[in-house]
Amino acid sequence: MSSAIVEALTSLLGAGRVSVEAADLEAHAGDWSSRALLAYRAGDAPTSPVAVVRPVGAGEVGRLLGWAEKTSTPVVPFGGGSSVVRGIEGRGHIVVDLSGLDHVSDVDVKSRLVSAGAGVTGPQMRAALGKSGFMLGHEPQSHDISTVGGWVSTRACGQLSARYGGIEKLIAGLEAVLPGGRTIESKVAPRRSTGPDLGALMIGSEGTLGIVTRVTLRVSPIPEDRADACVRFDQMSDAIAACRALAQSRLAPTLVRAYDAEDSVLLTMSLNDPPAGPLLLMSFDGDDAIARAESAVRLTNGERLGDSIVGHWWNNRNAAVDEYSRNMSGTGLLGPHAMLDTMEVAGTWTVLRDLYHSMKDHLVEHADFVTCHVSHIYPDGACLYFTLAKSCSDDVEAAASSEKWWDVGMTTCLEAGGTISHHHGIGRLRAPWLPEELGGSLEVLRAVKRALDPRGIMNPGVLGLDAR
Repeated sequence: MSSAIVEALTSLLGAGRVSVEAADLEAHAGDWSSRALLAYRAGDAPTSPVAVVRPVGAGEVGRLLGWAEKTSTPVVPFGGGSSVVRGIEGRGHIVVDLSGLDHVSDVDVKSRLVSAGAGVTGPQMRAALGKSGFMLGHEPQSHDISTVGGWVSTRACGQLSARYGGIEKLIAGLEAVLPGGRTIESKVAPRRSTGPDLGALMIGSEGTLGIVTRVTLRVSPIPEDRADACVRFDQMSDAIAACRALAQSRLAPTLVRAYDAEDSVLLTMSLNDPPAGPLLLMSFDGDDAIARAESAVRLTNGERLGDSIVGHWWNNRNAAVDEYSRNMSGTGLLGPHAMLDTMEVAGTWTVLRDLYHSMKDHLVEHADFVTCHVSHIYPDGACLYFTLAKSCSDDVEAAASSEKWWDVGMTTCLEAGGTISHHHGIGRLRAPWLPEELGGSLEVLRAVKRALDPRGIMNPGVLGLDAR
């Protein structure tokens, strides 16, 4: 069967676009989720795809999905592979690697728009926009290893979202290929009242409804000035209150991150004479940045600390990616059987304080340490980003700990009135809790899935849409 698939794919795209090399198949078998990394560490790697295919345009993606629907072959889209929620898995499937869709258009300076292929990486986008003096403002921690298509498909959110918004705010239009090979394209306009936007349906669909191939994005001029400020509090509840005041003010911060006492230790551990937390980090850019930063300090009622702490964050903001990889490979500080994971949830300001305390109190019973920071703020609420770690006696204990964390974390989140994912998405990891999260809406999504993908070929298992 697999040889027939490879032969058919080669006929569709040519031998140079189809790979069955063992190393290539293994590299596309799983994502960066703790479950996948644990499996690799234990010598039980996720099931490899039958083949990895690399199309270079929407036309080739269309031919692939047309063939896949006719043959009922499962398809798993692959951007940078940086999902942490088991977004990349399968059996008897092909992986569609979108790295060949890497074109970035010139910036439309008048409209401040740019068009980019789904395979464009964060560094490629930054370099392309920087030539014209623009930036996207989308800075996820996975920036250097993730792609435009992945950002859209997972409804991602970057660290500067307080000013620039999540990816959904930056999307002006997109092109996607549906199962069977049909292409849809949403017209680029500042706003439209032309019925439901089918393109918007792809945002957050995690490859279950089709493959995003091209995106038109709103860009901003690179700011000339930046002002930082750091304040500390005695209680995390005071830091959360300060975040709310900032979110509901007119100060337009670019960065707002409030670290609880335990997370502050991790943030500042490499500094000389690190301060005790909780800590609130803020950055402002553009006009009157310094004045807005000073006003923010007064608004928070916190103790002003040196601004260099914020500079330290800027210089090391994505270092956790490597630390996570080291620990999950068994070569980090937590030892050979480490379990390390992150869990981001969100809630309104009305429930956020209780959401923080209830989740932390329940999770700390099952981990060596649990830390949390407020990572994204809005006038009506915020995201809580938990980090959990445990030094286990063996990989069996590590797997059991992970199972317990997610069961406790998701159940507690729902009971406290939070939403179970802010920007990592659902994948297969969170799918068991999506029925309670969405209620009757889930069956509507399943009906959409059945209509667009009647043979269930697109990323089976993700979002739990295949359940009947």
